[in-house]
Amino acid sequence: MVQMKKVKKRLIVLLVAIIFLFFLFEYKPQPTEFVTNRTFITYSDLFFNYEITKYPSRVEVVKAEPVKEKITIGLSVDPWNLDFGIIPEGKNFGTRFINLANFKQKDAKISFKVYGNISPFVKFGKNDLILRANENLTVEVSFHAEGAKIGNYSGEIDVVVQRPKYDFLYMFWK
Repeated sequence: MVQMKKVKKRLIVLLVAIIFLFFLFEYKPQPTEFVTNRTFITYSDLFFNYEITKYPSRVEVVKAEPVKEKITIGLSVDPWNLDFGIIPEGKNFGTRFINLANFKQKDAKISFKVYGNISPFVKFGKNDLILRANENLTVEVSFHAEGAKIGNYSGEIDVVVQRPKYDFLYMFWK
């Protein structure tokens, strides 16, 4: 009887360790090509369902000239992309916003991923957050030109929504 309790205890510890390792090494697909329009994909693994919205992203960094006349800074307002337009080099930046809404009855983990040569210069107001059921949130996405050389930068910004398949997994988020 005592031996059986030890075996059960070891099996529970092993199961918890396997679950922990799954969280640690979960599969995260990276794009091999960047999207040209907003794209929506879903996939699942053993424990989670994922919804990923992929946004094309680009910016042109131009030489910062002394202000002698008005200059036009370009910015695309298309809701399907995160185009930062034209930004002068130096300590200048451009900002876009992503509106998030969780219409489901369960919480969702939201994370932002950036790919391409634009990635070192993109910053998020918030990242790796929990969006509660029926909650709305606006997240700031900025391109900071400081350290960027004159030229074109492009890539992809992914909004990854993760939801557990099983309710007991929510306790690992808190």
